Amino acid sequence: MSNRETKRPCEDMPSTSHQTTKRHKQHCPSPKEMSDVTRNIRLAKEIITSVKHKLRNETKNSSTEKLTQASFSKLDEDIKKKTTVGLFGRTGTGKSSLINAVLGESNLLPSGSICACTSVIIQVEANVTNSNYIAEIEFISKQNWEDELETLLKVLSEDDDKDHDMFSAANDKITALYGEEGVFMVKEDLMKDERFSEIPEFLKSKRKTISCKNASELQDLMGCYIQHDDSSPGGCYWPVVKSVTIKIPNCKDFLEHVVLVDLPGTGDCNKSRDQMWRLKLRDCSTVWIVSEINRAGSDKEAWSLLSNSVRDMAEGGECSSISFICTKTDDINPQSYMRSAKLIDEDFQITSEDPQYASKRKAACIKHRNRTAKEKLRKIFNQQDTIKKHFNCGDNFFSVFTVSSEESSKENPLLKPEDTEIPMLKNLLRSYNNTHTTETANLYISGALGILSLIQGYKNTNADTRERFDLYLQLMKNLQNTSENMQEYFTNVLHSLKKHLSNGAAESERNCIENAKTVIEPKRKNGRGFHRTLAALCSNDGYYRSKTGVESDLNRCLVKHMYNHIDKEFSDFFSGLQGNETDVNADSLQTKIDSFTIIPEDLLHNYEDSPVLSHMLKFLKTEENNMKVMLKQQVLQQKKRIYASLAESIKTSMLPCYQRAAAVSGTGSMKKKQAILLDHIESSRSSMFQNAQEDLLKMFEDEMNEPLMEIINKRLREAMDNSLYSENTLPHIDVSDEIKELKKLITHVSD
Repeated sequence: MSNRETKRPCEDMPSTSHQTTKRHKQHCPSPKEMSDVTRNIRLAKEIITSVKHKLRNETKNSSTEKLTQASFSKLDEDIKKKTTVGLFGRTGTGKSSLINAVLGESNLLPSGSICACTSVIIQVEANVTNSNYIAEIEFISKQNWEDELETLLKVLSEDDDKDHDMFSAANDKITALYGEEGVFMVKEDLMKDERFSEIPEFLKSKRKTISCKNASELQDLMGCYIQHDDSSPGGCYWPVVKSVTIKIPNCKDFLEHVVLVDLPGTGDCNKSRDQMWRLKLRDCSTVWIVSEINRAGSDKEAWSLLSNSVRDMAEGGECSSISFICTKTDDINPQSYMRSAKLIDEDFQITSEDPQYASKRKAACIKHRNRTAKEKLRKIFNQQDTIKKHFNCGDNFFSVFTVSSEESSKENPLLKPEDTEIPMLKNLLRSYNNTHTTETANLYISGALGILSLIQGYKNTNADTRERFDLYLQLMKNLQNTSENMQEYFTNVLHSLKKHLSNGAAESERNCIENAKTVIEPKRKNGRGFHRTLAALCSNDGYYRSKTGVESDLNRCLVKHMYNHIDKEFSDFFSGLQGNETDVNADSLQTKIDSFTIIPEDLLHNYEDSPVLSHMLKFLKTEENNMKVMLKQQVLQQKKRIYASLAESIKTSMLPCYQRAAAVSGTGSMKKKQAILLDHIESSRSSMFQNAQEDLLKMFEDEMNEPLMEIINKRLREAMDNSLYSENTLPHIDVSDEIKELKKLITHVSD
């Protein structure tokens, strides 16, 4: 029997990767379950409103009223930020069509080959206030554009040794905004206010808002702010746009707490856009890499992007998962594919006599290629050591989707909806949204229970004041002891970081000239056009991302040895924050925060028979738990700033020479720029890396140790003072029924 005859029929083959299958076997709340959670939040808020009304009628003491109002206001303060899904992919990969398909909006984002890729960041989120389609447009500053315009005009003025990509990009920007005559004008004329009469918001540094009744109308009106149109020179404003936030209605179930961010795959010489690109990258909770299926396995740009950006996503960010999305799966020639894959009709269990032979054969080829692509991409990912060493890659970390946006929107498609995998991506977004909703509900209802426990505790005015004070003193002692333990923990971490940083600084100092040359010297022998790349890097404070998305970062390169020395220490310390770790480091900050308590279980047990103090302790326990949730969110943001501080410190040290090098022009300017940079690095090497080390350690102290302990002590002391020490008493109202109702709601949410 031939090998062909023994092949497994494609219809029996799994259509999803192992990781994806495993993910979707986990419990994902159904629409009914999530509607119950939403209903429970609404009911909890109604209960709190009712209690507020009772208190308002009964409260006589203004300080007591202030206490209760402050406690209630905290319920809405500790809300988790939205989940950010970042989409990467070069021009033509089908990102816009993918977003449209997932949203069920065929006419929202413009797509097609006639539109050149721009560097505008596009965010898509739900409009939960009304039924309009809204675009909020943020412009770069006028000064920022003037600085960039000067660079663009220099690029266009070069007669010899032109960098084609930069020349093309400069020409596109100026003609897009000013028309074809713009390339022949001087900066002073181009910066006149009348040139921007159609976008007065740009001159006033304000956002422009467009609101429409339907997606098609919005697409027409916002097109000039996000795409390039060669047929309309002078009518495109994207060169001065930093980002566009699109809000769409009727998607609350999967986008209320989620934001999709289309991160341009092409670089830009605009400083503010590059800075925003990196900040958005660091905010991504998950990343979707988008590539056409016919080149996904060989898409070196996609893997290069991940490798170049891995530190911004991992140690310097909050990414917890990566999905590789293969698009245009319907774009296939069945005959050609079957020949290359050595397949015959029998492998698909179809015959040419079948009246639906052509459509069945194409569908079978699509499914077969999808499965093959998934297996290949999983193997490629397993070989990405540079990426994997920065992440704790559990079973659900990497997944592959094979999608057809076109098939998902056809009236008579070849594929079933589930085979397009658009519904799977939508469900993935829904799971992010549902998780956020459930966590918010738990936080709100448990917080409400704590406040009502405090009110109920004060109902008994015959409580032993001495017993309350004794408990207060005991808790203060517990707080002091736990705070001292945390302080000792931070001191040990700081000492370890200092040791690793010191070793990295010494290595960076020894290799700084060699490292710098890998960035500021051309990689090709002739070095043709590299002088313009170097000029852009100097103008952009040491960082440049090319039109093809390739990054050059002199600041990061100079401290790469310092990063290498602290990466593991940093990852271990902050493990558990990003939500994907199954094995959280036992000495991580998150572990310490989780185990931190001034109210151990035995203390709760000792006072469970006290009608007053048991309620007080429940209130304090709730305050403590909610404080931990808030701390986790704060630490995650601080982590990103601390990690970035090394490169930021180097940038500050290098800034004077960047400015001097950027001002050099004319014959031999590249060599002169290189000399300025290398001379500065050489003369500063003894102090630059030591300063970077000290800056990170100081920021660690300023943003982690002292602030966290201050938050912990202030919030718990305030809660103890209000519940146990303060002479002010709440009115004697009974909220036992409300407590019972909230307990039922929290049980339903937790289940």
